[in-house]
Amino acid sequence: MSETTLTNKPLRLAAYGVVALAIAFELIVVWWMLHPQVPADYRAYYIDKSTTCLNQPVSGDYVLGSTVSFLSEGNEQAKPLRVCGWTGPAGDGTHAVGQTSRLRFALAPDTTGPLTLALDMVAVAREGYPSQRVAISVNGTTLDTVTVLAGVQLAVEINIPGDVVAAHEGSLELMLDYPDAIAMSPSDSNTRMRSIKLLSARLASATTQP
Repeated sequence: MSETTLTNKPLRLAAYGVVALAIAFELIVVWWMLHPQVPADYRAYYIDKSTTCLNQPVSGDYVLGSTVSFLSEGNEQAKPLRVCGWTGPAGDGTHAVGQTSRLRFALAPDTTGPLTLALDMVAVAREGYPSQRVAISVNGTTLDTVTVLAGVQLAVEINIPGDVVAAHEGSLELMLDYPDAIAMSPSDSNTRMRSIKLLSARLASATTQP
């Protein structure tokens, strides 16, 4: 065996090792792509596409019993409540976008139910769509489905039982689903669909009078 062959053998082995490492790295990347370890909200929005509402880490800062305006003048109070699925506010309210919107109300540790939720909303005006259904869920429990007419303000009041309030410690998670949401133009994806405009929201003890 020549001296040149002896010299080249370690170099070939090193080269094989580099190639093997590169292949292993590529296989790991592919595995990660097929089995991404991501938060459930991220997976639902980006991978499974089972929701149009990507959770945002808002504080939910709220004073129980207060009415929050979702018109332009109430933006500072409404902003900490808007988890996802909203755009604006504009002068006529905060527009829901996509097929789901969420609000978060932070609660004091000693808060117990029942509570009363009051929402003022109106459906967007679009020819051929006179109304919008809105399914209202709190802490994962569907409590009611209401029909909102285009251009007609609807005041909704829902009683939230104590066990539903207790289901999520520290906050009340409100979800609004829009099965009749509209694509306003042919190019709109489901994340841009429109349905209602929220005008105000209020959460209070069921024994508290407005």
